[in-house]
Amino acid sequence: MLSRFIDRLEEWIIATLIAVATVVIFFAVLHRYGSGASIDFAKWLTAHGMPGLAAPFRSIFMFLAAQDVSWAQELCIYMFVWMAKFGAAYGVRTGAHVGVDVLVNLLNPTYRNRVILFGLFAGAVFTAIVAIFGAVFVMQMFETGQHSSDLEAPMWIVYLAIPLGSGLMCFRFLQVAWWFYWTGELPHHDVARVEGIEGPAFDPLHPADEAHKPGWSGAGGPLGLILIMAPILIVAACFAQKAGVFHMPPGLRAATVFILLIAMMLTGMPVSIALGLTVLTFLFAMTDVPIQSVALKLFTGLESFEIMAIPFFILAGNFLTHGGVARRMINFATSMVGHWYGGLGLSAVVACALFAAVSGSSPATVVAIGSVILPAMVAQGFPKRFGAGVVATSGALGILIPPSIVMVLYAVATNTSVGKLFIAGIVPGFVLACMLAGTTWYRAWKNGYPRMPRASFGERLHAFRESAWGLLLIVIVIGGIYSGIFTPTEAAAMSAVYAFVIAVFVYKDLRLSDVPRVLLDSANLSAMLLYIITNAILFSFLMTYENIPQALANWMTSQGLGWVAFLLVVNVLLLLAGNVMEPSSITLIMAPILFPVAIKLGIDPIHFGILMTVNMEVGLCHPPVGLNLYVASGIAKMGITELTIAVWPWLATMMVFLGIVTYWPAMSLWLPHALGMH
Repeated sequence: MLSRFIDRLEEWIIATLIAVATVVIFFAVLHRYGSGASIDFAKWLTAHGMPGLAAPFRSIFMFLAAQDVSWAQELCIYMFVWMAKFGAAYGVRTGAHVGVDVLVNLLNPTYRNRVILFGLFAGAVFTAIVAIFGAVFVMQMFETGQHSSDLEAPMWIVYLAIPLGSGLMCFRFLQVAWWFYWTGELPHHDVARVEGIEGPAFDPLHPADEAHKPGWSGAGGPLGLILIMAPILIVAACFAQKAGVFHMPPGLRAATVFILLIAMMLTGMPVSIALGLTVLTFLFAMTDVPIQSVALKLFTGLESFEIMAIPFFILAGNFLTHGGVARRMINFATSMVGHWYGGLGLSAVVACALFAAVSGSSPATVVAIGSVILPAMVAQGFPKRFGAGVVATSGALGILIPPSIVMVLYAVATNTSVGKLFIAGIVPGFVLACMLAGTTWYRAWKNGYPRMPRASFGERLHAFRESAWGLLLIVIVIGGIYSGIFTPTEAAAMSAVYAFVIAVFVYKDLRLSDVPRVLLDSANLSAMLLYIITNAILFSFLMTYENIPQALANWMTSQGLGWVAFLLVVNVLLLLAGNVMEPSSITLIMAPILFPVAIKLGIDPIHFGILMTVNMEVGLCHPPVGLNLYVASGIAKMGITELTIAVWPWLATMMVFLGIVTYWPAMSLWLPHALGMH
């Protein structure tokens, strides 16, 4: 009974926090513009002989003008910190945290279970340490009596999220470990499935592939022993150095950071935990930095208004996915290009591009578009491989065409403008969509795939009207940011409120009773990303403290490595990382390391951000951990090997595009410069 109570309380807290934060930001924006607009409209009504109608708008003005909302931004930041800490614990319970499990999955069941338990206990140790130091920090804040600047809230209450959330997270790790020890089952969060989109009764993340036939017994003891012992031995070496057993030269100290991080990630533990343990170990054993400062960094790392855009965009995307926007966009795309060769395939590309412009997520784009259009393509006579290849690769547009969660993460990691990145992604996104559409058309023309009857003007107009409410969100986000009406975070909050209204009250595809589930799903995914961000900021602090990015930049320039060779190295490095990690982790780990080198070589930070985003797109579409492949395989009921063969024409197109965007910066920078965003 106590466990069920904690579960419900946890869910209630994180769902309520993301809902209230959205409403607060919406009200703050309404206050900023609504008071002036209401009095102007009241004057217009009075001047045109309608004083009776003007009275309500004067009342609105008086109400809004009387409100003081200077506290809104600070309150939302604190609410998101609490949501991140408690949501991270919920993510452990639901299996939302991401890890690198490529080698772990090669082990036989016995050794696989041992490595997984090692990772779970490592998570419990890290969160317990953070909870202890967080509690000490809270007591110190209580003694000082500090208050926040706008809310004037006691800071010890604000920072209480650290020990409470970390303590709950430790409990969840131990709970999952206990359950796994006795049952061999882990909580499974299926990121390939979006609530509200009904797909086939099939597990998308575990397709029947040749590499996982029942006869496969897996690797045995040596690999499992190496995975467990490698991080333990590296940690022991760090403490031996602290004890004076031997002295590490500067180069070996820097290498130890990355070797320890890689060793921990390869055990399959969550990337966020691997980052945090690496930082804790190094700071305690190799530096004189007070370990209590880690607890403070875990809070202040999220005290950024820009980071709040991520949960808002996720919430908006979930409302739109539930609200039937994808189906209407497919109908509109089909009416426009369905009569060309490969009509439904071209429609899939266009629909993915349109949905990408309102969602910011590639998996959501693949599921939302693919679950509707793939069955229709097969029914019309398209080979299943063709349809799955189109959707798996076109869905990657979700992180290039703004709004893009990956771009927000890059902006946070490098202190770059989110608005400039969004504007810079428009032209490359359009070009890549055209190139993918060209590949689709050519293969359809070459193989004589079906075409649809040409839609009449009336049919096209009707399809546009049906999808217009969803398409208008593009104007709200991009137009609002460019015009200066909204900051990116405010635009994200407005898009979440707008998406809620059209899903519930306009399209009526989402019931009010379903809204709490959407809020909880959004908070779950948001908290997982925010927890990675928190620990990645810790890792960046360690990198800066050890002067690693600057040393790397100096070494590269001393070797005479120019920007052409550097970008080639970056592409190879990111493509290799895409083999074992997902985009958010790669961006948050690699961007702070590579960014200073790029700046020293004279590479524009916006161009570099688009380059990294395109690399993340490619990584989503190739094995072994390309998430879009797993999503598409679940919809098409295809094995990963078969789907890998299916996507190669479009993947080759994406590689060509990567080369173009790498060495032609004008593609990314032309539109921001044309709009005066220097």
